[in-house]
Amino acid sequence: MGKVNLEKFTNFINKYISLIPMCFISVFVWLMIDSGPAMTILVFIVGFWWTIPLTVWAIIVFLQSFWEKGFLWKLYLIWGCAIIILIGAYFISPTRLGTICNPDVMAGHYDKNKAEIQELIDYTSQSLDKGAQMQLEFERGKISIFHVMGKNDSIWSCHWDVHSKDRIDSLMQVVGLNHEELDNIRRKLKKQGCISIEIKPRHSDFVDIGFRRVNLGMYSYRIYNRPLNAEEKKEYDEGPRFIPYTDRVVFEYGGGAIGPQTFGEEIKEEFMKKHPLK
Repeated sequence: MGKVNLEKFTNFINKYISLIPMCFISVFVWLMIDSGPAMTILVFIVGFWWTIPLTVWAIIVFLQSFWEKGFLWKLYLIWGCAIIILIGAYFISPTRLGTICNPDVMAGHYDKNKAEIQELIDYTSQSLDKGAQMQLEFERGKISIFHVMGKNDSIWSCHWDVHSKDRIDSLMQVVGLNHEELDNIRRKLKKQGCISIEIKPRHSDFVDIGFRRVNLGMYSYRIYNRPLNAEEKKEYDEGPRFIPYTDRVVFEYGGGAIGPQTFGEEIKEEFMKKHPLK
């Protein structure tokens, strides 16, 4: 009798404690869908010692649900199937294609939106205080990067994941933006299918427009307010992170902590053969 009761108790504990890995894998999948692959990879790396065991545990619970009886086990079965469908839909859905990028995609997008991109640059330049500098990036409508340097400052003030209204207000004051201008920059970026703008009038003759993040890497346009000189053309021709597209536009790829760090020699060479810089 004692053995039977112990077995029932063990099964009871196993059934309900299995909620832990199933909840974890659900949160992990939601994070992937809501925040993107970059954040998911970061969480996975930081929490390596507990993400692996919990993921394996969740898989075991899902497989066990095929032969175990009871309402909760059937719930685990449906739950696991739903998670698999969500993961599959995320990787094959049309919105997922937005995380694919290469020089050809960048060229097509720029050619289609170059007038609006220049309008964004002009608007942002006019909105900032003269001499102020800013890097502003949005992720799913929220500010993920807001680096600023006031017109009288000598160093950047760097800020990530800025969600507090008071903090946003204080950063806008540093560079001379108001809420209407910030919202307009956000809308213009979204309309043009881009995510960030970095403008440094004191230190450069170009503006960086962030086009797309793929995992931890960033594809962006470096747009000059004048034609490239011979030295710059040579630098961009030889630099693996850059592909000159026109005499005023350079494609740039900045790799993250993992994955490729450049466009790749073959990709760059093939693209430049199709689009020689004149």
